[in-house]
Amino acid sequence: MNGPARLKTLLLIPILAVFGAVPVLRAEPAGAPPKPLRVVTSFLPMQSHASAIAGDRAVVAQLLDKETGPHDFQLSPADVRKVADADLFVINGAGIEDWLDTLVAKAGNKNLVIVDTSKSVRLIEGPEAILDNHDHHGGHGHHHHAGANPHIWLDPVLAKKQAAAILDALVKADPANKAAYEANAKAYFAKLDALDAAFRKEISALPNRNLVTFHDAFPYLAARYGLNYVGFVEEFPEKDPSPKQLAELVKKIREEKVGVLFAEEGYAPTLLERIASQTGARVSALDTLEVGNGSPTAYIDRMRKNLESLRAAFSASP
Repeated sequence: MNGPARLKTLLLIPILAVFGAVPVLRAEPAGAPPKPLRVVTSFLPMQSHASAIAGDRAVVAQLLDKETGPHDFQLSPADVRKVADADLFVINGAGIEDWLDTLVAKAGNKNLVIVDTSKSVRLIEGPEAILDNHDHHGGHGHHHHAGANPHIWLDPVLAKKQAAAILDALVKADPANKAAYEANAKAYFAKLDALDAAFRKEISALPNRNLVTFHDAFPYLAARYGLNYVGFVEEFPEKDPSPKQLAELVKKIREEKVGVLFAEEGYAPTLLERIASQTGARVSALDTLEVGNGSPTAYIDRMRKNLESLRAAFSASP
């Protein structure tokens, strides 16, 4: 090979090497399967319901990490990216995700569908407003007003309504997988029904049902299962009661002969222990399910632990 020909061949080698990589960068073939639905959920109960119903047909990711509850959440750039890339954003609603508007605005995802599961239930301010067993799924029974308590997920019957709202959203967004979503939901709803039946059976047999909790998280549970919701120490975590409110609660505990006070997992029970020392009550624990990872079984597993805590505490209470 003469000099010019050899030089031409050497120059072609890197060019061919570069163009040899081009097919790797081409778009997916026309017949490639579509990308799975991308679902982001706010915190544990929503993640648990959504992942149980979606199964392997959608990618379901929880926004809050396992150490953070909705009261404590602070936005990060990673959180914004999650929502920016999502098709659905499943929330509890009723105001507990008070950072929602800021997050959605920062994400700038014009195609995002927000699934507010509180619109499928009737909201109440306290257990005296007995839940309407004829609430209609889809929002007909929804009353969203100032002061409404957002802790609807702690009632298994209302949790089932929330899960049904998630099913509807998945089917609407991804009709090709409707049959899979509905089959998963049928199995999950049966587990929620069994959880409800267990609560009804166990709590109805308890001799003492006077419920005092750390913060105002359990009015729906109390209304559903006939617990006497005597009161709570804090309206929400980190909002201490005034001396007058504390004195009124201590008086009520004594009058109602409350034998057990329920602390909240993740928060120091110092104030409850002080009240217990003044009233002769004991301190037990209940889980609000606000912190942790939402696996497909997490909601049911942790609610069953709550049932056992109630049974053990009330059975031992004088």
